[in-house]
Amino acid sequence: MGIINLLIKHRYGQYGLLSYVELEFALGVGIVASYNFFHPQTRSVIDGDQLEIFNIIIWTIGIILATLVIKNISLGIGQDLYDGTIISFLQMRSRREVFFLSYFVDVLLIGIIFILASELVFSLASFNPPLIWINSFLSQYLFICNTSYIFTILIKRPFRSFFTGIVIILILLGIELTGYIGVFNYLLPIDIVLIYLAYYLFKKVSI
Repeated sequence: MGIINLLIKHRYGQYGLLSYVELEFALGVGIVASYNFFHPQTRSVIDGDQLEIFNIIIWTIGIILATLVIKNISLGIGQDLYDGTIISFLQMRSRREVFFLSYFVDVLLIGIIFILASELVFSLASFNPPLIWINSFLSQYLFICNTSYIFTILIKRPFRSFFTGIVIILILLGIELTGYIGVFNYLLPIDIVLIYLAYYLFKKVSI
């Protein structure tokens, strides 16, 4: 747990993670409020039209959250690779452990907190979406974050990596606007391949 606490402080500062928790509760409230705007008569997601609206809200919130995460990826592990700070972590653990612990802190931790915070908000608001929303959120969120991880390791320049991540998000927004939004439901297998590719590149990267 020591290196995880160190990574959290290194990535988010003293109270940065708490700010993320507050933000993610606010995003959870935003999901309920947005859905209520379109369907004020119901607290459930049942028919096709309701599910479509709910998915659009989830994907939009996912993009907002992913934008913040790719900033952390670029200015976190990207900066560590750029200035050699990563060596300090590699002196404590193997490359494999450093990569997966960094990935957990940078990506998975934020995603898990968002899911738990949203489920708590849904419960308190008596809002009953199908649990499949978690798949919809994770498919897109992990695709953006994993792709950003790959480019950050390849580029090793924090600001260039961040702008590359923004380009990826803009491309996904274009896909969403052109009506192919449903493709985001099927990205989880690709996400697994992408994280393995990111790990492979991290093992080979020169520091």
